[in-house]
Amino acid sequence: MERTDGIRIAIIGSKGLPAVFGGIERHVEEIGRRLAGRGHRVTVFGRRPFSTNGEYLGMEVRVLPSIPTKNLETATNSLIATLHSTFEPFDIIHYHGIGPSLFCWIPVAYKKKTVATIHAPDYRQRKWGGIASVLLRLGERTAVRNAGGIVAVSKLMSRRLGERYGREITYIPNGATLQEAPDFDEAAGLGLESGRYILTVGRFIYERGFHTLLDAFRTIDTGMRLVIVGDARFEERYAASLKGLADERTLFPGYIQGPLLSELYAHCAFYVLPSLLEGLPISLIEAMSFARPVLVSDIPENMEVAEGIGTTYAAGDAGDLARALKEMLTMGDEERRERGWRGRERVEEEYTWEHITDRLEELYRSLLV
Repeated sequence: MERTDGIRIAIIGSKGLPAVFGGIERHVEEIGRRLAGRGHRVTVFGRRPFSTNGEYLGMEVRVLPSIPTKNLETATNSLIATLHSTFEPFDIIHYHGIGPSLFCWIPVAYKKKTVATIHAPDYRQRKWGGIASVLLRLGERTAVRNAGGIVAVSKLMSRRLGERYGREITYIPNGATLQEAPDFDEAAGLGLESGRYILTVGRFIYERGFHTLLDAFRTIDTGMRLVIVGDARFEERYAASLKGLADERTLFPGYIQGPLLSELYAHCAFYVLPSLLEGLPISLIEAMSFARPVLVSDIPENMEVAEGIGTTYAAGDAGDLARALKEMLTMGDEERRERGWRGRERVEEEYTWEHITDRLEELYRSLLV
């Protein structure tokens, strides 16, 4: 018999709330708040300095210790959160990311219901050394072989994991909230003009390809600004190299969230995502939700979201990116608007957080029958 009362859900693997750093955190915040709004009891385990104990948007945020180094922070926090949640009365323990999922066998051994969401093949990021890469691959394998429900955020990843491990993988993507464009208010304080800048958003890691974007932008004769929103943690050398590649037209405003980030999305001339590796890019979906035209590298994950709508270029090729930038800069206003609205329509059809929460709630209930 299907249960209809609230589900007690533990979420492990994010840095915590509010979501001020990465894609997993945004995913957890948007889905968690909606699950809480539907009467479920959601506990998000986090860590300092990203979180504090308390209630946030209807969710309980619980801060647990970690060893704050690149290789140990997520692993130690996830292990401690696993031990707490295994011996508390949660109905579902939901892991986010292949690193945290390394520990999902522990609650399974105690007959707890588990779900693991695989956001990206993180072992392909060059920042991880040999041992870390092996452990991340083991985390993926452990999740798929042990968790009651496996979620992949892209159709491509769902298909590949299903073929690799021979089990059903549930596709539940990242998303965005459809909203009207806000006024250009706070963003003007950054020295920007509405419609007179190119935007990109993401963590400062090599796989985001910001170095390729800067190489290409330096060759373009334009009065447009380039705004790169984001920051680095444990990748300070790469962040410094980006600022060394930038010219005076480039602005690095740091990590931004909330209304100011919405303004930047809504008023950019176009959005560019130069990634070499993605899971399913939330920033791209958010830009499309504001009806902005997009320019993306041709990796499969970007194409899954923007194919037939965005302008593309060969990933990692600064010369081809320069060509595509010129194409976007010379595009007529009517075509930009038409492409932007086609992107927003795709978000409405495929990537709204409400639809995504429906699908996750359905998965939870199927495990608790």
